[in-house]
Amino acid sequence: EFFSDLALEKVVARGDLSRPFAEAAPFYALIEFEGAEDAALDAFEHCLEAGWAQDGVLSQSCDQAPRLWRLREDISETISAWTPYKNDIATTVAQVPGFLSRIDDIVAAHYPDLEVVWFGHIGDGNLHLNILKPDDVSVADFQVRCKTVSSEIFTAIESMGGSISAEHGVGLLKKDFLSFSRSAEEIALIKSIKRVFDPD
Repeated sequence: EFFSDLALEKVVARGDLSRPFAEAAPFYALIEFEGAEDAALDAFEHCLEAGWAQDGVLSQSCDQAPRLWRLREDISETISAWTPYKNDIATTVAQVPGFLSRIDDIVAAHYPDLEVVWFGHIGDGNLHLNILKPDDVSVADFQVRCKTVSSEIFTAIESMGGSISAEHGVGLLKKDFLSFSRSAEEIALIKSIKRVFDPD
């Protein structure tokens, strides 16, 4: 699992959890090992030596592990207060760093005034991009603004062989963008299946 520093900041601001590190980092990875503490430490040391990680913490008790997991698991509920514009996107695991960087550049260029929360399942290439709605903007205006950038985000996803909808389905918000990650033949097949089970 992974999450951005802003995601961590929002969860910690609720008051019942604390930051695991004194210094902030752009992103955090949360990794669970079962019965392989030595392997976990070896992997962590390799990440430090390679420059892939800056710091780390290892759960020291049965109480600490769930609290570390809550830093990730409480994100969705926490940010729901900001009515986020959600993107559930994916690529291959090998492309995640470049994919994340490219999409983040697009988002930063179009939303310099908005808070952006990243989190997701980095081990399977599934990233959740959440743009947080400011208090002084209506939901309708916010969604219109965000939707205008979706095609640029999805074009980048398409060029990297990714998906515009990884685990939560296309729904109504992504319906018009399905062609960015599915061919005309695949869309026709999807529609034919829907006609059989849910024609209305």
